[in-house]
Amino acid sequence: MATWDAYQARLESGGVTKRERAKKHTQSYISTKIKDSLSCHDVLINGVVQTVSILNQKEDMALKKICALPGDTLLHGGLVDFSNSKWLITELDANDEVYTSGMMNRCNYLLKWLNGEGNIIEKWCIVEDGTKYLIGEKSEDMMSIGDARIAITIGKDSDTIELRRGKRFLVDDIDAGTPLAYQITKPNKLFNVYDGQGVFRFILNEVNMTDDDNVELRIADYYNWKPAEKLDNEHQDLDISLEDIIDSASSSQNQDDDKEVWL
Repeated sequence: MATWDAYQARLESGGVTKRERAKKHTQSYISTKIKDSLSCHDVLINGVVQTVSILNQKEDMALKKICALPGDTLLHGGLVDFSNSKWLITELDANDEVYTSGMMNRCNYLLKWLNGEGNIIEKWCIVEDGTKYLIGEKSEDMMSIGDARIAITIGKDSDTIELRRGKRFLVDDIDAGTPLAYQITKPNKLFNVYDGQGVFRFILNEVNMTDDDNVELRIADYYNWKPAEKLDNEHQDLDISLEDIIDSASSSQNQDDDKEVWL
């Protein structure tokens, strides 16, 4: 029996079923062979070194497939340092039984802005032509305006989650003397987010520059930043009911009606 038990344990170490054994065999083969492949690279993903496989896409040189080794994962919306460029993981395949794979796009702009605390935030992103998208606004009057729109794809994190409609940015070639100003008109935070991770897409429309924009730092509304005012809720009863509010208003009105008016 001891010999049979040892034999059974050896079989189960490679998987109980034939399917599990095939899966583990494939994962072991990939882990062994991929490191000898020219597609294998050690890259930084959000500052952490990770061994991955990166494959070219013939139709778009700024788009590449990225695959993690079996047992490793990839961060949807993560920033990859590869080939002297920044790449954003914009897609992640949910079918990760054997290994995790996704798509990464080459970033072409370092977006800068001030957060609610007045700190300068810098995030690599992908800026594309946005004329094919609706801007998220409806014009009441007919008027002639420029139709300059851009689409920005950026990773979801604690900083980008705070971006809202109306936020302005300076976006242009780094060597441009006077950059163009854009404003978020259509924030799409469900563009490609799953299980709390992914990327946002913002549609921005061109707006006028102002004296509050810092051209040198490429930060819009730099000189008129003010800290957010905290609402005073200390003297408010947040548990007051709608009936109490109505009764209080009626009582106040009756008291005003009973007052004598002197002419």
